[in-house]
Amino acid sequence: MQDWYVRTVRLRFQVFTGTPYAHVSPMEWRIDPEALRGIARSRGYLEIAPMFQGCLSFQYAPQYVPPVPVFDGPDRPDKDRERWLLNQLTGSDQVWISLKHANLSARRVAEVAETEGLRVAADFGDPADRVLLLSRDPSPPRLPLPAPTALRFRYAWLNHIAPVTVLVLLGAAAVISGIPSGFEAPVTNLLFLAAFVGMVPAAFTTSLFPRTTRVGWLAREFDGSPQVGFPMRSYRIPADLVVQIAAYHGYELYGQSATQADGPGLKFRKR
Repeated sequence: MQDWYVRTVRLRFQVFTGTPYAHVSPMEWRIDPEALRGIARSRGYLEIAPMFQGCLSFQYAPQYVPPVPVFDGPDRPDKDRERWLLNQLTGSDQVWISLKHANLSARRVAEVAETEGLRVAADFGDPADRVLLLSRDPSPPRLPLPAPTALRFRYAWLNHIAPVTVLVLLGAAAVISGIPSGFEAPVTNLLFLAAFVGMVPAAFTTSLFPRTTRVGWLAREFDGSPQVGFPMRSYRIPADLVVQIAAYHGYELYGQSATQADGPGLKFRKR
């Protein structure tokens, strides 16, 4: 099942990318022809006569096969949200913005960004959200990205650091408060209970931050390392958007993982 998911995502964002023609072998990709046709239609491709033996051929024809529409926010003036956007942009050379979080249309975001000297450098979307990279230098990154020379902090680590911190602090408080009474005081038991119960929400610390912040943190994962992997719950950004952001940085999806502690995750490698 995991392999099938990876193959379908790769087809959507690494094969049906808007190029004039696409030729796909169902046998090579190990995918049902009807499922393949559905993926092609969702990306705006029309099936044509096969041009190679054993392959299905498609032509990009969004005027005849409209692709699934991507999300866009309200296209109307909103002083409060535009003020929020300006606060995000002020003093920044580059910033990621989630339109779902901004509650503004892509056009409005671009107009406000231009007043601060930023332009749209990248635009990725799916039916649930759309993210824009606003930058003073809108040229795409030079690929492949150079490998990092030092260890960088990954915000996904917060979901591991926070539970340990809660356990250590509350556990220490319970021990300190319990020593004088021989651990018989009610507050001691409450602190021990809070330490273990508090670990659960602390494991989702990154989810407490706004979507725009999480998109920016996610983009930082693709820092030039040969391979990148993280649990989906770390950033709670749809997989389709994650794959598009990864491709912008020169990465391709090659696998999916799942652990009992972290749940499903995605694995990428540098092209």
